[in-house]
Amino acid sequence: MTRRLTGGKRLFPVDGASDGAGPSRAPAPDNPIPSIEDDVYTVTETTASRSPTPSISVSDPSEAEPGGPEPASPRGAAERDAGSETESLPDRLQWLRLRNSTSSSASTGLGLGSLRAALPSAEPGRRSQTPNLLLPDASPAASPGGRRRRSSSMGQRRYDVRDEAPPQDRFHEPAFQQGLAEAQTLMSRLAGVLGSSTLHLEPDSSMKGLQERADELANFRCPPTRTVGLVGDSGVGKSSLLNSLLDYRNLARTSNGGAACTCVVTEYYHHDRGDFVVDVDLFSEEELEQQLRDLVHAYRHNHFHSAEMDLPDDRRHWAKRAKLAKDTFRAMFADRFRTALLRSENSEDTIVQTYLNWAMDLRPINEFDGRTVTDSLEDCSSLLIRLTSDLDGAEGPGCWPYIKKIRVYLDAHILSKGLVLVDLPGLRDLNSARRNITERYLHQCDEIFVVCPIGRATTDEGVQHLIELARQAKWSNVGIICTKSDDIRADEAQTDWAGAQATEVQRLRGSVAEADQQLAALTELLVDPDGLEDMTVEEELEQAQLLVQCERARGEIESRRFELQRYLITTRNDKVEARLLAKYRGKIPGGNLHVFCASNTLYWEKRDSRPLGVTIQFLELSGIIPIRRHCMGLVSQNQLRIATKYLRDDIPNLLSKVELWVQTGAGTADAEKKRAVREALDQLEGQLRRSLDGVTSPLNNLGRKLTDAFQETLYRRRKISRWTEGAIQAGQVWSGVPTYAAFCRNYGTYNTSAAGYHCWNEEAMRSMNDDLADPWERLETEIQRQLDAGQTFVSETLDGAVAFHLGNALDSFLDTVGPLRTALQSGNRLHVRAIEDLCETFETDLSKLRTDALSGLRTSYFGQSMETTYWNAICEAGKGSWDRKKAIINGALRREALFRELMQKLKRKFEDLATQLETDARAAVGEYLDGVKNSLDMVRSENVALESERDPEFRTRVAKELERVKRRMEHHEF
Repeated sequence: MTRRLTGGKRLFPVDGASDGAGPSRAPAPDNPIPSIEDDVYTVTETTASRSPTPSISVSDPSEAEPGGPEPASPRGAAERDAGSETESLPDRLQWLRLRNSTSSSASTGLGLGSLRAALPSAEPGRRSQTPNLLLPDASPAASPGGRRRRSSSMGQRRYDVRDEAPPQDRFHEPAFQQGLAEAQTLMSRLAGVLGSSTLHLEPDSSMKGLQERADELANFRCPPTRTVGLVGDSGVGKSSLLNSLLDYRNLARTSNGGAACTCVVTEYYHHDRGDFVVDVDLFSEEELEQQLRDLVHAYRHNHFHSAEMDLPDDRRHWAKRAKLAKDTFRAMFADRFRTALLRSENSEDTIVQTYLNWAMDLRPINEFDGRTVTDSLEDCSSLLIRLTSDLDGAEGPGCWPYIKKIRVYLDAHILSKGLVLVDLPGLRDLNSARRNITERYLHQCDEIFVVCPIGRATTDEGVQHLIELARQAKWSNVGIICTKSDDIRADEAQTDWAGAQATEVQRLRGSVAEADQQLAALTELLVDPDGLEDMTVEEELEQAQLLVQCERARGEIESRRFELQRYLITTRNDKVEARLLAKYRGKIPGGNLHVFCASNTLYWEKRDSRPLGVTIQFLELSGIIPIRRHCMGLVSQNQLRIATKYLRDDIPNLLSKVELWVQTGAGTADAEKKRAVREALDQLEGQLRRSLDGVTSPLNNLGRKLTDAFQETLYRRRKISRWTEGAIQAGQVWSGVPTYAAFCRNYGTYNTSAAGYHCWNEEAMRSMNDDLADPWERLETEIQRQLDAGQTFVSETLDGAVAFHLGNALDSFLDTVGPLRTALQSGNRLHVRAIEDLCETFETDLSKLRTDALSGLRTSYFGQSMETTYWNAICEAGKGSWDRKKAIINGALRREALFRELMQKLKRKFEDLATQLETDARAAVGEYLDGVKNSLDMVRSENVALESERDPEFRTRVAKELERVKRRMEHHEF
């Protein structure tokens, strides 16, 4: 059956054809760039003996020979659009067949399939090979034999996030990764050999410990070491950004269905399985009680006192809080909730207790106690929506008001090297508990990105708020991600921009319009289908050539559209980045502000297009790949350190102990020499224990030394009266602020058009910070000196003791000296690294302590002390409320106990950190000395010798495998 196309002079409609395109016409939305190598088709060779008088007919595509099945889409792949209004020229060409004019039944391929095969690839950034007479700036057509087509399988390839180029650093170098993988394989094989006898099954055998350690090393994985937090107001595209970075379409919820639901802290971790695991942490009873108390008070204050509020802003503030309370209660209690109880004459304590009883009865502790495993992306997404969305009242209470944190485990490439991504509630959330959780969590993040739409990036209040927090907290790890970078119109850009940029936009738009017109002109030359029957062979071939030229013109249109889109996006991105850096970089400690622009829409529209060469340019333009590469690069340095320790210390330490076990069974020394060896090793162990665990060990009084330094350098310099006077003066300045109530509503932190940004907490603490800034710097210097001295002592003590005692006494065991020395030296390095890690953790904790003690953040010590004060001031309404608000604030600032209690809290926390450091250091010493004893026992213990001698065949297998592992490890440079 043959289907004929009728109507008009064009053979078929053409995507992108212009109906009078001109320079002022905005470009049409991007369509996936067509590829002539997408689909599988047959190229039939032609010969002189084939039909001499062919003619053209167009077959119904349903009758065409079916091609291969559509390849399975990868995770996150979109379904191919089935409802396209027009079909591509290559597809139409595929239906063309040349038939013998003398035989209607004999269909012979004259090679029109090869015309389609010869069509040039229309990749963005590469000019289509349309003839010069039609597109003057296009490159000439390629000769038939001058271009070798890529295989159709290449055209079928889709984008795979795992193929992205990794960050350019040592850890991600292929040679290093290959060596790391081979080392794990070697450890797995060694563990198998060590377990090939029954010795490892005996509880007290040394082989049992060696086999277990080899198994541990075979399963080595770099732990999560870097956390990136994403924070932003509702609707800025944060969840969509997470989906793009994780490369899972529609995983994270992209809109809030519940009026009261903002979100909960959601952490994304890696696991290497195909399923998804969701782990839920619920609020404790005490945490729920505090939230209920705040919500009950907010609703009742609005209900009973809204008429007394003089300021419209006050009324709006309390109305919002009341709505938040009502929506939250409805979500928590479903059909149980009625507003009558809130409006009753019962005391707030009574109402809170009633609600708390309900909450403890209804919270989903049984349903979500532990981990929930889902097998598919859809099931996981549905579960997350259930956890974070309001349910219909008939379905029961919602979960989100009870949830403190959610952990999601999935096989996402961005997480595979140790990164943790965190979706955080907004910093301006009306729910104080969730807002404070976010601020506290930011202390733990290795990098923080605030997300905002690109259209309002330089004025976004969420960005301004985070930058100010970073300035106060001295965070140097802050960045900005602007979403919706593709939301830009060419006509508006041409109008808004000036000079060369506007001229370039005009040129690119004109280029697109010209290509549209040329394609329209080409299609006009295509004859009516009714005339195909009367054509000569030459005319039919001319029509086929026109089809080829149409396809080239179509590719040229797409190429030019991409050039226009790329210019618009990159130019606007550069402008926004420059403005953000100019405005905020000076406020970030160190001036290191990362700015990225991204389009989640562009990423998902193009992610599953083909061929891969076309797709990747769009994905780079979307900005998602650069952000993903940056985030993965954050883990590299720490992961390199951990992996290098594994390769240089952990594995050699085990290999040396295995070699000691082998050599001990082959020993021939007499009893007198063995006695001398045991005495020397006993002396070595004794010296190490005295030096590291004795009374004079620097590690045993490290906590006291650090505490003394804190007392002398910082604590004794407190000036409570002076600091209180400074706070009182700050409060008097605030009393003249016309937006006093607004500052109270925002807990002292507010931004006004007239006065700019102010943080009352920071201003009240200014005298204190002025007095303690230099002492704190001296304290950090003294602490660093002592920590360095402790690390140097440990390193020198270990190396000196080993060098001194492994001397003449071991001459009788020459084969044993080498592996024993290696075992002890690798153990020394492991111990030194452990102490270094403890000191690094202490320094990080000390930096966080400084933020808590000396910043004006709402969650700082000072901010928490003022929390109730601000709340009481907010609740004042009616006649005289203005004066009462001031009295409440100023009264709190006059209390000398405010700064005295702050310093006492700082002192207690510092002492806790110092004590914990000493405790952990002593535990590390104990673990190290146990390892030393274990290594020495390999040589001096008769039981080990007897164990090694018991099964000579097994010992030989172990020795051979040991040599093989050592040879393979020497091939790699770590």
